[in-house]
Amino acid sequence: MMTPSPDTAAAIRADLAEHPGATLEDAAARTGTTVAEVLACLPEGEVTLVPGAAFEEVMAEIARWGDITLVMNTGDVILEAKGPLPEGRVAQGFFNLHGRPIGGHIRAGAGAQVAFVARSLFGTDTRSMQFLDARGGVLFKIYLGRDAARALIPTQLAAFDALRARLAQGQMARTSATSVGMTEAPERP
Repeated sequence: MMTPSPDTAAAIRADLAEHPGATLEDAAARTGTTVAEVLACLPEGEVTLVPGAAFEEVMAEIARWGDITLVMNTGDVILEAKGPLPEGRVAQGFFNLHGRPIGGHIRAGAGAQVAFVARSLFGTDTRSMQFLDARGGVLFKIYLGRDAARALIPTQLAAFDALRARLAQGQMARTSATSVGMTEAPERP
């Protein structure tokens, strides 16, 4: 994660306090930072980051969850597509989604991190996976679906929590193994 300087972090936190529940892109624009830096300043428990290498696994899991909302926010345009995420396949350098209403092509390896975000957006409790590029921007987001009463779908919420926990646990295990040298080959006697 891109860690902002102490002064920048203070400015981001002040902006988040002044504009609670606003989009992360808006906070980044107001503070002259990246979404990744804003994510680094969210309160404890609102964001869990995993490496971009988990991209295909995350997308495969979401494809089993039913209707979701895929969002692309350029700042001036916020586009949403609601429906089931199709299964994707890597071919010709892209992760390809062939479905309706959601389809498209994502350059393979473009995602540097996946952020699991649990926060209020405009006063509504949300859960999303935000796919970050190497510059700290957001490629796209996937929000959990809602039922007829506008509540998060319980089965999706449980799946989100389980996937986030599993990937975070795997990341912690990899970090621990690296920090104690377990990734190196053992010495021979």
